Order: sequence, then C-alpha cells, then structure tokens
Amino acid sequence: MIRIMIVDDMPIFLEYLRGCIDWNSYGFEICCEAHDGKEALDKIEEFYPDVVLTDITMPYINGLELAERITRDYPAISVILITGNNEFEYARKAVKLGVCDYIVKPFEKEELILSLLKLQDNIGKAVESTDNQKDEHSEELRALIYAGLHDDSGAIELEKKVFGDNDAKGGYLLALIRFDAKAFAGKETDSREQLINWENLIARMLADKLDIDGKFSIFHDFENNIVTLMRFDNEADIYSYKGYEFADIIQIVKNQLGIGSAIALSPAQTMLDVKKAYERALGFLAEKEYGQLWDIRSSKDNISYSSLDAIIRLNKDIETLQADDAEKALNDMWEKLNRNKDAADTTISITDMNLFTSAISILMTNIISSGFSIDKIYGEGFLPEKFMADATSSEEMKDNVIFLYRKRIEFEKGKKQSKAYDIANAARLYIEENYADSNLAISDISEKLCVNQTYLRKMFKSEMNMTLTEYITQYRMQKAKHLLSSSDEKLQTIAEKVGYNDVSYFSNVFKKYYGGSPRSMSKESR
Repeated sequence: MIRIMIVDDMPIFLEYLRGCIDWNSYGFEICCEAHDGKEALDKIEEFYPDVVLTDITMPYINGLELAERITRDYPAISVILITGNNEFEYARKAVKLGVCDYIVKPFEKEELILSLLKLQDNIGKAVESTDNQKDEHSEELRALIYAGLHDDSGAIELEKKVFGDNDAKGGYLLALIRFDAKAFAGKETDSREQLINWENLIARMLADKLDIDGKFSIFHDFENNIVTLMRFDNEADIYSYKGYEFADIIQIVKNQLGIGSAIALSPAQTMLDVKKAYERALGFLAEKEYGQLWDIRSSKDNISYSSLDAIIRLNKDIETLQADDAEKALNDMWEKLNRNKDAADTTISITDMNLFTSAISILMTNIISSGFSIDKIYGEGFLPEKFMADATSSEEMKDNVIFLYRKRIEFEKGKKQSKAYDIANAARLYIEENYADSNLAISDISEKLCVNQTYLRKMFKSEMNMTLTEYITQYRMQKAKHLLSSSDEKLQTIAEKVGYNDVSYFSNVFKKYYGGSPRSMSKESR
C-alpha cells in the first residue's frame, strides 16, 4: 500500500479527505493525520509516509515551509499541495522547490487520485496492490459485445448472472471509452503498458463516480477500451441521461495525464441488442477526434464496424498460436475492405488505418496481458506506431501487421512458458543478489526476466503473498539487522551495504519495519 499523510488545520476538511475516496481500492492507505506543519514534521519520523498531502494556510509551520523541509530532509517522500485560488502563485513557486504537484480547491476527487498515482511508481504499485479487483463477469460481457446472443433464454440467463435479476424494464445504454495511444507514441516501449495500467485504474475511478437509476457493469474489450453497460430502471432515463460523469472523465484525464479520450453513448433495448450498440459506438469513434462525448442515441445513421468477427478470430489465433490463420484473417479483412477499390490505388485510407490500428492494439494488449516484453519480441526500442508509419502503401502496411502477428506467435512457440512460481522465484533470487544496489528497480528485474512489470508484480504477489517492493524492503531490513548485531561498522556504512545512500531515510525505514531505531539494535547497545 502507498502510505499517505494528510495535513490540514480544518477538521472538516480532514474528515472530507478521509471519506471522499475509497483509498484502499486504489492501493492507498492514510497512515496518519496532522493539523499543522509542526505536528506533521513530528509524525514523519514515526510513520514515514510515501506521500504528504498538505494544505498551504496553517498555523505554526505553513504548507510551503513544510514542503520545503520535507523535500530537503526527506527526499524520498513526495509532497502534493492543496491550495485555494488565492494561493495559486504560492503553489507554483512550491513546484520549483521540489513539490511534486498541487491541487486547486475545489477539486474533483478523481483529480486527486490521478495526481497521487502519477508520482514515482505509484501507478505500478496501485495496480500491484489492487489487481484482484476485476469484474467477475468480464469474459462473458466481452463475449456478448463481440459474438452477441442468439435467443431470449441466453439473454435472460446472462442478465440474471450480471445484474442479479432479469428485470430490464428500462433498457440499456452502452458507453465506450477510447484513449489516444498517440499520446505515448514515440516514447519508450513500456509506455503502452503504462496506458493499459491507466485504463484499468480509470475504469475503477469511473465505477466509483457513476451514479444512475439502475445498475451497471464496467469491463474492457480486446483493445482494452473501457466498456460500460448501464441498465436503467425506466426507459425514459436512457434518453434523459446526460452523461456528465463521462464528460468529467474526458476533461480530468486530459488535464492530469495529457491523454485524449473520446466516448460514445449507444442505446440497446435488450441484451440481444448490446452487440449492435457496441458495434455502432466502435464504428462511430473510429472516425472521430478525441476530446468529446458523442451521443449517438438518436442517430439515424446505420453506423457499423465491419471487422468484429475478424477481431474475435485474431484474438483466438493469438491465444491458440495459429499464425497461419491470423495471416488469413488479416488478408480476408483487408480484401473485404478494399473489394471496390481501384487496384492501382495504393494509398492508405482512413478505413485501412482504423483496421490496422485496431489489429495492432489487440496484439500489443495481448502481449502485455500475457506478461511478455515487447522489446524481447521485436527488439529494443521497438515502437509499433513508427513501424506502421514506415509503410508506403496499404498492402505494405497489411504485410507489416501480419509480420508482427507471426513474430509474436513464433516467440511464444519457441519459448517454454515459465510458471508463476518460476518467475517469482527468479525475481526473489535477483533481489537477493542485487539488494545492495541503491538503484535497484522493478524495471531491472523485469528486463532480466524478460517479462513486463505488470505481469511480474502480479506473479510475485500471487506466489510470495507480498509485493516486490515489500520483499525488497524486508530483505534489506533483515540484512541490516544482522549487520547491526554482528559488526562494529558505522550506521552509514551499513545503510550503504543494504542499498540506502541516505542514512536518515534508512533509519526511518528500519524504525517503521522493526519498531525501534537501528542504534537500539546495534552491537554497541547490547
């Protein structure tokens, strides 16, 4: 868990911060509170939080002075300022002093969550801590939007399973959220993994924010787009619903993360119509710019997305390692879309681009969710967007996509799948060999084991019943305790031997772990 200290001289605001967010569901815990900067400094030594969330205007030591002291004396602790509009300039100055971020009152709780998750490796830690919080019906709902249902009995059974009953008097409204992967284009290859992590946390944020007269379920499609299926109690509500929560998500994600998104609202009278609603939303968003909520509830256009069957087929081909069928599926898709196109026309149309973008998105999402490293499959620094942009014709672009699918499938065929225990144990051994390195990072272990960070964190926690970060701390503390009780070395030397360059930080971590200072357990004190 990411430990947070909240500091404010107003009890009512402290109470609001405690209750406005389900902290644990995002991998956070409030470890302590303080009513002014002086009390906060006293408590830092006792609780040593990961993040200090503080107001600016407070007695004794104000938020700016507190932030300056923390960034100077406790560089491993992040600081976020909560400020009023009249204090905005102070907050901007504080950022120059090393404050990580600031939030201006009044703020949406989602702004605060994203601000906290942006810090250091918090997004990875949050996913690691909350990975088991998934909709139990995701697979069935994913099958619904791609394959659909064929009869009323299947609809009744699925409705009861997902919503607890089969009383869909009002009908359904499907919301599809797509994020702009180009925001990460040209960056490091693990940026796509970061985007998937953000999408998963944003889906959780949406679940907390959504408030309708009815029930809803949130899940991801094969491209990891967020799909929300809302079942309203009254039919009129389907068309009167304004979608403010979704509009807020677009703005907050853009402001806090710099990621563009687009949302389409598409109605479905019954469960049997949900596939068509998804198809309409997907087809609509494929041709629209990011940054807007699109309402297609009253649209008369026969919007369609012609490749849903092919998407199911491609995803199955990856899972069953059928490279030849994946190639045939891509060729069939391409030929179908270009059937009426002049053979001499080699330009890349918007339709071609949307098709291949979806195919690449499905492929990359699958690689990451399977735990593989994109770098290890395609080479260090590989960027799919650049690879596709190098194509000079639609035919060449299609061949490039086929190449990527074959390469991914052949990689898994030629690689003996490691069991979760093997991965976790290899990570444990790497930590025990390199714990003294103060720069040891999860990314180092992930690169060594050729798996992505999200998968590594998940496997380690599953097998070892603790997170990677917790194990690194535990092992270092055990080694430090042994050195303290068996040698006469200076505290600074022992701290460096177990991976800490800052002896003050080491002492605080040790005290938090064992409940006593390093000196109280040293050989000299016995």
